[in-house]
Amino acid sequence: MQDVTSAFKMYLSTLTQFVVSRKRVLLSFFVLFAFVVFLSFSSVVSVCRKDVSEKWNKGWHAWRNDDPEAALGYWTGIGISGDLTVRPSRIYYWKIRAMERLGMYAEAEVLKTDLAKKYPFDFYTFLFFKDGGAGISNQASRIMTESLFYPCPWKKEVSAAAERTGINDVMIWSVMRQESKFRRNAVSRSGALGLMQLMPSTAKDEMAALDILSSEFTDPEKNILLGASYFARLSRKFKGDLPRVIAAYNAGMVPVIRWNTLSAGDWVEWIEEIPYSETREFVRAVLQNREMYRVIAGKNNDLPISVLISERPMPVEKLASVNR
Repeated sequence: MQDVTSAFKMYLSTLTQFVVSRKRVLLSFFVLFAFVVFLSFSSVVSVCRKDVSEKWNKGWHAWRNDDPEAALGYWTGIGISGDLTVRPSRIYYWKIRAMERLGMYAEAEVLKTDLAKKYPFDFYTFLFFKDGGAGISNQASRIMTESLFYPCPWKKEVSAAAERTGINDVMIWSVMRQESKFRRNAVSRSGALGLMQLMPSTAKDEMAALDILSSEFTDPEKNILLGASYFARLSRKFKGDLPRVIAAYNAGMVPVIRWNTLSAGDWVEWIEEIPYSETREFVRAVLQNREMYRVIAGKNNDLPISVLISERPMPVEKLASVNR
């Protein structure tokens, strides 16, 4: 009986070792498979993005050469690969513009509805819908949820800065949200500091203009005031042209002056032509923030960004000569 028991235990031990060994092999195979899939997926994504970029650029070249039919062909050829880009909504938007130029109004309206449903509250959606597509996509309830991602911190400091500089609180929060995500100790790679991400030289200039003697400018109250003051200065320089003002806040005044009109037919084209990808996305994001704060607060007194489609940039030389 003891021999039988020993044999059974040995058999059970061998079986257990076999199962464990099998599991290890399967686990190793699964890990290897997952790794291969990951590498393949990364390669596929890279190839897709390159293809999207090439087709987008060809389409944009055709659009700027007044060939909306060719542009639409290139942009339509992007297909679902466009979902892998930073802002897939951009492709929808420009396809709609091309369709409208070609008189394909019914098709354009269908695509507008798709844009609103798939990318509500996006910069490009706001260009067509004042409510960000909430109404047409039946997502009005999402406004309450979105409000959690668009807080209004430092209200006392923001109100004081708005009153002193003339830059409304919504614009200040819109810039602050993109610049620092409301982190008071934020520091950028280029050395910009604080809630409004000011370079020390810029902060020094604004402190001199406001007769602020303290050299400390990372304090929320001072940082918000100085950032709003700088934004107000840019606004005066560029006659309140928001795309230019926002771009200059990120890239500096000199590059924006150098870019001039970028030969753009409207401000949306001007934004697309910004040579710096970071600044291009910064402008979109801040304008999107502005519209979201406006929708959440129910404010309708400010012009929606949809006017950017109908306005043509003036030559910058006539704007940048304005005194402080």
